[in-house]
Amino acid sequence: MQPNFSLVFFTTLAGMSQGLLVFIALLSLGGVGLPKSFLVWLALPLALALLVISLMASFFHLGHPERAWRAAHMWRTSWLSREVIVLPLFMLATAYAWYMSLQNQESALLWLVVIALAALLWACTAQIYQCIRFIQEWATPLTMLNFVVLGLTSGWLLLASLITLWSDAIAIPNPVLLAGFGFIFLFVSLTIKLSIWRRNLNLKPKSNLNTATGIKNTKLRQTSMGLMGGSFNTREFFHQQSNLVIANLRKIIFFNAFLLPMLLLVYSIYSSYYSLIVLAFVIHYSGLIVERWMFFAEANHPQNLYYQRIS
Repeated sequence: MQPNFSLVFFTTLAGMSQGLLVFIALLSLGGVGLPKSFLVWLALPLALALLVISLMASFFHLGHPERAWRAAHMWRTSWLSREVIVLPLFMLATAYAWYMSLQNQESALLWLVVIALAALLWACTAQIYQCIRFIQEWATPLTMLNFVVLGLTSGWLLLASLITLWSDAIAIPNPVLLAGFGFIFLFVSLTIKLSIWRRNLNLKPKSNLNTATGIKNTKLRQTSMGLMGGSFNTREFFHQQSNLVIANLRKIIFFNAFLLPMLLLVYSIYSSYYSLIVLAFVIHYSGLIVERWMFFAEANHPQNLYYQRIS
């Protein structure tokens, strides 16, 4: 598929904010209270800002943004419509949590609602792609697992970075735990990503040139694209990049999204130089953008059997 950068930024920023809020909620419910000043002036407004930015980014892939509100009408059958409903509810819950912190009040029920809405939003976003059965790269439970784990990973690294930068919060929790859990999340997300790549490499198309064209001849061979010139089909259902570019992008994902941040976190533990957590987060997010671009690019639409590249 042709990746859309508005969706890349929407899914990565929203997922990061979800992870950030989930961990803030879990720490609050677990009695590891973060400083009120940290929540009021940094963590919660930043989480809400990320959600607002991601929502604004999502409008750029719409042909008629002014009609976006109509997407909610199909909530009974469309995961996209459900996402359109859940995202504003999640933003309202986040805003109310910020308000409660401003009032110096705590609500365990509110934090549980935030966690539930974050999980529901992940489910809606992932199912938009996972439910498309004819795109084999997406039609797997690993799609949802990838969205959730990467959201938790980026959210934890963002929270750890914010705690590192906020002097009143650095000892709550222990900086070693911040880096240690970050390493664990990165390792788990890397394992899932490698499993997805291995699975996709072994996929066999359910269709072939015969079924795509309806021609029974066993010696059928395609020598040109379905159209002599470019069209919507040739532009929107293929990423237009060479195999060499795709291979190099996988290396960037492996190093930037996972390996380099893991090494930086390990070094930060042994050197007690915890500001490296911030660098690990920045590098991780640069790789996460490429990972999400690849998520869309790796989806092989069956129509490419006909509108394919000719080398």
